[in-house]
Amino acid sequence: WLPPHRSLKVTAGPPGPLPPIVQWGQPRSGSTFQFTLLCLIAKMRGRGTSPEPTCNFAPTLSADMLQPNTVFKTHRRPPAASNYSLFVSHGDKRLETSGLPEPVVVQTLARNKDLLNEVDRYRAAFGLSPDETEHIYGYMRYWSILRRCCGLQQSKYNRLRLHGCAVPIAVDSSEFPMCEAYNLTAVEVLFTQTRLYSYSPDGMQNKPGTCEADEQLLAKSISPTATAS
Repeated sequence: WLPPHRSLKVTAGPPGPLPPIVQWGQPRSGSTFQFTLLCLIAKMRGRGTSPEPTCNFAPTLSADMLQPNTVFKTHRRPPAASNYSLFVSHGDKRLETSGLPEPVVVQTLARNKDLLNEVDRYRAAFGLSPDETEHIYGYMRYWSILRRCCGLQQSKYNRLRLHGCAVPIAVDSSEFPMCEAYNLTAVEVLFTQTRLYSYSPDGMQNKPGTCEADEQLLAKSISPTATAS
């Protein structure tokens, strides 16, 4: 058993560098959701510091890569070093974290569906101010729509719809992506206007028109090239 979160003892107030942060999760476990949240927080808190915060995917992570103001996402077990803050996302199977730093936040797929409460857990862990929390929630609200409706890693059910295939779940299922209910270009425009948009991790900017281009390619049975892993 692991606690839902523990405090990093980072207080609200003047921005400053954070200890290295590692997001470890199985593929399709909501790891990118957690990584994006952590990247936004690091860039908010580390603005104006040297070095500037960086956010990267690391196929393999070594201890010498773990420097202040760095955020890494990895699908492989991270090193047993003790100088970083660990965040974990569980998929179908729980990851074994013995021998690693105690996870600050443990995310499950079920919790990931509750956006407001999930963001609130990071507020508690990082000591975020109400304004910081509101900015993050506003960003992630749009990001979550675009994540499930656009690009290479969109919902498999939306892919089926775009290919003209039957979608094997009911519209009132929690898994139903509802992508056809949105004007995705309008969502992209609003996303670019969020206060944290400039802090987007590389490959996750979703400029207006990206979703429409992806839909056209998928309708022709060609995989889109947009979005990151």
